[in-house]
Amino acid sequence: MNQTCIGTVKGPGETPHEFTFIAPDPERRVKHGEFVYYMTEVDGATRQIIGRVGARESVKLFPDSFMADPSVPPNQIAALLGYDSDANELFEITVAVLGYHSKALGDFINPRVPPAGGSPVYIAEDELLTEVLSKRKEGDRGSAYLGSLLSREPDAVPVALDVKGFTSTHMAIIASTGSGKSYLAGVLLEELMRPYNRAAVLIVDPHGEYGTLQGMQNLAEFS
Repeated sequence: MNQTCIGTVKGPGETPHEFTFIAPDPERRVKHGEFVYYMTEVDGATRQIIGRVGARESVKLFPDSFMADPSVPPNQIAALLGYDSDANELFEITVAVLGYHSKALGDFINPRVPPAGGSPVYIAEDELLTEVLSKRKEGDRGSAYLGSLLSREPDAVPVALDVKGFTSTHMAIIASTGSGKSYLAGVLLEELMRPYNRAAVLIVDPHGEYGTLQGMQNLAEFS
């Protein structure tokens, strides 16, 4: 496994399911929504405890005097004074813990113990996220392919849901205005009507958002 250490655990966060770590992040890899993990012992076994970045705050920046002249980049001034350019900025990253993934349960288990201070934090590999975030593969019977993870390269981490998991009970798509709720619903409907699912779907559409789906019945990929 190619582990990429990007920071060091500082301590617990503001809630029982959060922790913080310190990272220089010169390559700006630790984005909001990015997945990271740390290693710990759980019931005698070494586990990867996965979490998702929720916030980042600057804890060390260039001195204000380095930015007095807009025409001179502060990193040039730092270099002239002998500062290490890779250590000029430090960030405190807040992570919401998901837990380690149980193949038997097909879900995450939260260890309910924060990581030890000083523990290394790693960027979660594409292969790991593909395994734990998708219960099906694109095109499999009973799958609903949504797309790929936004924080990674296109198609690096495909995300596919288990159709049975959200059609056997109630489901709600909740997000802020303009975040793509209707689009996601449309993608799910298209996936349900694919040949590998062939679901019967009744759409109540008082706002006329899904009229384009009527023409899908004549398309070859849905026959």
